[in-house]
Amino acid sequence: MNDLIKNARKAIKPNWTDLYTIKTDRKLKKDEPQAFIQPKTGQLIDLKKTFENINQKTLSEAIGSRRSTREYSDQNLSFEELSYVLWETCRVDHIDQGRVYKTIPTAGATNSGETYVYIHRVEGIDSGIYLYVQNQHQLALIEKADDLENRVNEALLKQLRNANMVVFFTHVLPRVEYKYAHIGPKLACLEAGHACQNLSLVSEVIDSGVCAIAAYHQEKVDQLLQINGEDHFTLYCATLGKKK
Repeated sequence: MNDLIKNARKAIKPNWTDLYTIKTDRKLKKDEPQAFIQPKTGQLIDLKKTFENINQKTLSEAIGSRRSTREYSDQNLSFEELSYVLWETCRVDHIDQGRVYKTIPTAGATNSGETYVYIHRVEGIDSGIYLYVQNQHQLALIEKADDLENRVNEALLKQLRNANMVVFFTHVLPRVEYKYAHIGPKLACLEAGHACQNLSLVSEVIDSGVCAIAAYHQEKVDQLLQINGEDHFTLYCATLGKKK
């Protein structure tokens, strides 16, 4: 057990100055990993980019009311609220000379993060697993099936709790390792944390709550999202729903 703990600690405190001498893939001028996941489905949903019905709160109000929320009402999220949450949490703001700039910090603008969403109760959208197409502000359907609610709940170790949606923060490690080598995994974890904090705060604006989840079944979640679980896997999850 002590060796496991020591190795885990070592992974999150790499020596930054090692990068001065390591020949990273970037220094070797290898091909850079693809910046975004390309949807395999032709079914794309355009999300809203203007939010006339969202009553804004101050940052202090959002921070002051934020709490981990584990009980949700039966009220639906609106399509506009879903659009707003994803717009403020993880959209691409702009791309400059191949660097991806988002609403959250990403290490060296490498954008290792992707976002998947389980839609449970949102007006105007069928229940299913979707990829958030971050550079187009769209949703791409991955799967919808009758048993999906049970499978999601099992993958979350029984923590779905009637949430309107679940957000899965996944990371494509070669994107950040291309520039930062063995330090990349730590940076990916930090990026996932930034994204989940945005999600927690923006949920308060729409009178909803979030519960961030680190305890989930890794293999079942990755299989649910149809990602390979090797160089692309889930780092963080969060349920989101209307407060009781």
